[in-house]
Amino acid sequence: MSISRNDFCMCGSGEKYKKCCMKNNVVSLDNIRDFELNRLQFELLDFATYQHDEFIDDLVDEFLDDEYLDDDEEEILVVYLIMWVIFTVQYDGKQTIMEQFINLKKKENKLRTSTMKQLESWVDTAPSYSIVTKIIDDLHLEIEDVFSSEKKTVKLLEKDEMIEEGGSLLGLLLPYGNYEMYFTMYLDFEANETPGLVSEIRQGFAEADLENGKEFMRSVFPGLILAIFGAELGEEPNIEQLEWDNPKYEEVADLYRQHVEEEDLPKQFQDLGVMFWYKFCTKEKPVFRKPEIYAAALHYFIDRNISFLEFYTQGDIAELHGVSVDSLSKAYRQLENGLEDELDHFHEYMEQDELDFDDVTFEDIFDEDDFGDEDGIDGDDPDRNDLFSEDKESPFNRKRK
Repeated sequence: MSISRNDFCMCGSGEKYKKCCMKNNVVSLDNIRDFELNRLQFELLDFATYQHDEFIDDLVDEFLDDEYLDDDEEEILVVYLIMWVIFTVQYDGKQTIMEQFINLKKKENKLRTSTMKQLESWVDTAPSYSIVTKIIDDLHLEIEDVFSSEKKTVKLLEKDEMIEEGGSLLGLLLPYGNYEMYFTMYLDFEANETPGLVSEIRQGFAEADLENGKEFMRSVFPGLILAIFGAELGEEPNIEQLEWDNPKYEEVADLYRQHVEEEDLPKQFQDLGVMFWYKFCTKEKPVFRKPEIYAAALHYFIDRNISFLEFYTQGDIAELHGVSVDSLSKAYRQLENGLEDELDHFHEYMEQDELDFDDVTFEDIFDEDDFGDEDGIDGDDPDRNDLFSEDKESPFNRKRK
């Protein structure tokens, strides 16, 4: 038994049949093309990360070297920087990774001609920043480029409730026939914050000595991503902004600080002790009535475990804080057991890098997650109104070294 297209069509035959099935055929070809191009996106990422991992890692490290970021932020930033490298930076000064990937696919000669042609059109891809002018349906948007004012139709892989008309999108757009799709992922911004961003970005472009918006975005994209995520250049966590789960925990930190200040020791010792105590409280959630005991235990913990201190005996510190030696000793053992990993990390770091204490930063000793919003630091949202400030080095203006 032969099977024809008519056997699968609900419309019957004749002119109605021809119109319906021609339309279905177009939809089917679009789906095939989208499937092939989506697969090529993943193949391109695999090609870049496996064939050029060292090249990409070196470039990414240049931009993130002085940044303080939590794990989630760093993971997302790395993806965006990899995307930028693939389309922008020439490997060995010859070809971009995108161009190399196209040549590889030509040699393999396995893609349909139309798919190969579409893939070749990706070579000129640059980061784009666009305003959402219309939400066509759950998967289709109309956007307008902030530099060229060109309007495009964008197809999403799935419905995104966060996107709104008047908002904006940042990412790398790839041609997909009559519409475009974002490479891997994109950043969306609310309508109320978009005008300020548009103003700052256009002002930056006006001041840049570049021919067009594409060249501008290629140049500033890494710094723009850093600025959007609020990464402060070279700044480590602010100890004063720690949020404590229990007022007694903060009281211990304050008592410890008072006694260390009286000894005229550098502020690094105060902060190091506070961070060890904060980490201990986060992990162990201690319950106690007398903060002086743990303040004394912390004082002894730092004095004993920083190799160039060791000024006091347990009796000295117990007397200094007005607690018994037995209670100090018991609390000290709790600190030592609870902070074993952090202490090992500290000693390994100091021995491996042969640093002076002044060179130590807290993100080198503790997990970056210790400083995130969930765990304690009450950081303000990044101020995007000063991305191109001339008074200080703007993350937005940061380019490859």
